[in-house]
Amino acid sequence: MALRVRLSFENAEGAACGGCASHRGMGCATLCGSMTKIRILLAIVVLAQAAPAFSKERVGASGRELYLEECARCHGSAGTGDGADAAFFSPAPRDLTTGFLDRYTEAELVGRVRDGTSLSLAIDPEGRRIRAKRVESIVSHMQRLPDIEWVDVDAGGLLYGARCEVCHGQFGKPWPAPDLPAGVGSVPKDLRDPAVQRSLTDEELVRAFRHGKGSMPAVPPKLTKDEADQIRAFIRVLSPGFEAYSFYCAACHGDSGQGGGIMLRDEAGPKVDFDRAYLDAADPEELRAAVWHMMDVGGGGMPHLRGVVDDARLRSIVEYLQRPR
Repeated sequence: MALRVRLSFENAEGAACGGCASHRGMGCATLCGSMTKIRILLAIVVLAQAAPAFSKERVGASGRELYLEECARCHGSAGTGDGADAAFFSPAPRDLTTGFLDRYTEAELVGRVRDGTSLSLAIDPEGRRIRAKRVESIVSHMQRLPDIEWVDVDAGGLLYGARCEVCHGQFGKPWPAPDLPAGVGSVPKDLRDPAVQRSLTDEELVRAFRHGKGSMPAVPPKLTKDEADQIRAFIRVLSPGFEAYSFYCAACHGDSGQGGGIMLRDEAGPKVDFDRAYLDAADPEELRAAVWHMMDVGGGGMPHLRGVVDDARLRSIVEYLQRPR
């Protein structure tokens, strides 16, 4: 997984790691370590507010990749304004598919993406209910952390990023049909869904990865039994709580809750480890209050990307959004 093993991606100083395997034509920063992107994005959003001169170099990144990294959290993977955090804002993020883009020149759109727009957190009852549900999902995932076999999950996360993410998405939510690879006949199942998780045994998952099932082909090149079992271990971690924890908490606390997050390169780590002793002793309401606070820190308005992504790359985002649908 992203924060506890060596990955192939460009670090904040612009030094590229090596060792990428073939990723079906997509950039290594997109597929090496499926959790890296959200954590890097969170770090970039925070650093961009505090230090606009921070530079994020993404050599060869496509407009689609940049959009998914920088914009989809609010605007949704299809640009329809239904991203994971959309419910927390008032007014809601725009649906970019309804003609809004046609009102502006390309230069004006680049400027809007570059400079951002101030949005207020929603305080309506529905928004609060959604946030409360997300808090519960994070707390539930935290309770699982000490029992997860992280060696297998880390290895499985890398394999998932290289072999499965292109269809199943970063956290198990499949990409919309227009963004799936050519030849994929139907949108895959949402692997975060507890009902989907319960419907598949470990043996069925391993068999599907190696030999295919229904409309799902076997994962190429053919996986060994151990590799398929590592992906199975990673998929068993997928849940709404895992996704929310990855966005709001893992940048400091790490995937496993033992610290070492990407934002702590030169900083002191968290004061607590989310081990079994801590979680058993923690007051449940105090734990929920701490998660609420973390989500408030991680929330906010549309970030400006000045000094983070240059105009040429911002233009590629705009061109991606303006593509024929």
